[in-house]
Amino acid sequence: MTWALVMFWLPIVVLAWVYVGYPLVAAVAARIRPFRVEPSVDGPQLVTIGIAAHNEAHVLEARLVNILEQAVPFALEIFVASDGSTDDTAEVVGRMAASDPRIRLLDLPRSGQTEAQNRMFEQSQGEVVVLTDAETRFGPGCLAALVAPFQDPRVGATTGRLTWLDAGGSATARDEGAYWRYEQRIRRWESRAGWLTAVTGAVLAVHRSSYRRIPSHASMDQVLPLEAAARGLVVLAVAEAVATERPVADFRAQFRNRTRTATQGIRANLSMARSVTPWRRPAAALAIWSHKLLRWATPILLILAAIAALVLTLSGSPAYGVAIGAGLLLVTVAGIGWILMRSRGQMPRWASFPFSVIVVNLAFLSAWLNVVQGRRIETWHGTTWNARSGRVMPPPSEGAGRDRSSYRSDHNTVDPN
Repeated sequence: MTWALVMFWLPIVVLAWVYVGYPLVAAVAARIRPFRVEPSVDGPQLVTIGIAAHNEAHVLEARLVNILEQAVPFALEIFVASDGSTDDTAEVVGRMAASDPRIRLLDLPRSGQTEAQNRMFEQSQGEVVVLTDAETRFGPGCLAALVAPFQDPRVGATTGRLTWLDAGGSATARDEGAYWRYEQRIRRWESRAGWLTAVTGAVLAVHRSSYRRIPSHASMDQVLPLEAAARGLVVLAVAEAVATERPVADFRAQFRNRTRTATQGIRANLSMARSVTPWRRPAAALAIWSHKLLRWATPILLILAAIAALVLTLSGSPAYGVAIGAGLLLVTVAGIGWILMRSRGQMPRWASFPFSVIVVNLAFLSAWLNVVQGRRIETWHGTTWNARSGRVMPPPSEGAGRDRSSYRSDHNTVDPN
């Protein structure tokens, strides 16, 4: 049963590396040889802010005011690309643009977030382009802090620190906050080591030299940092660039968001792995495989280990039954929690984390199936896509996607760092 032993322990070792070993190595590298910003050129004189929006009229005015209130040492131009909106998005932006020439509306046919962002990049004049979302809110000094590192010509992109609103308000929000704290800590270490390739799309600044036109089925926040790394530039996480946003509303939204992000991320990282090779960009390659691709492969590795554990247990090695028992316990607790949620309308605290683990890993598995089958995701907000042609289909209902209702700035927040 040598093959079964290898089939069990190899995935376990890989998972231990991904979730424990790699973060520790990044932390040590950040301490031993930290990347330090060395300003040697003038900062940008003009910065472009890009917001791709679909039916976001209820939050756009507050979002634009939030951006205009930022104290910055550079001029601003703000693009809002309305991606086939059927509400008053164009009217809201048009009214504000009439009184402030810094605001510009791109009223586009429905073609997806990435295509809208491409159009904004192509029409922008700023040396640095900041991509953000309609529901995101920049904290005081966020924009200035996000752009400041570009005074070092070695910097190709920066990303901010996103905090969740009402993080304790639901089981999903609590789990998202816990995962986000873990994720942001790793990103902070990677940034200090100069390895970072993972960014937050709602708080992302990119130097124009790192831009290339992105296919509509890909995601800019996945591809552009990899483009910067492939060119030998550094991607930085700026702790002072703080923004707020609400977490996903429920487990269904969590599954959809994770599936979408992982599908686009797997495809982007696999395509860029040919450019970001271990012999050309060793640190970036290590981050791509350890932080991203192998983490997304978690459910595949767990399935392989579970099959091997079953074979070993049936072959007279009952110790491996412990792994099977642990997995069954996780599934049982999550299942009971799901039943209680269906009957009572709320997930018990003791079941929310196991259930979230299963949801996330099912989303990762679904993402790999999407990649293998050639499925493409070209829009957001709960849209579906055609597996053969990649043609975007309308959402099944207005409420099918993430809850996009407006929020107030006085809600409680949690700092994921």
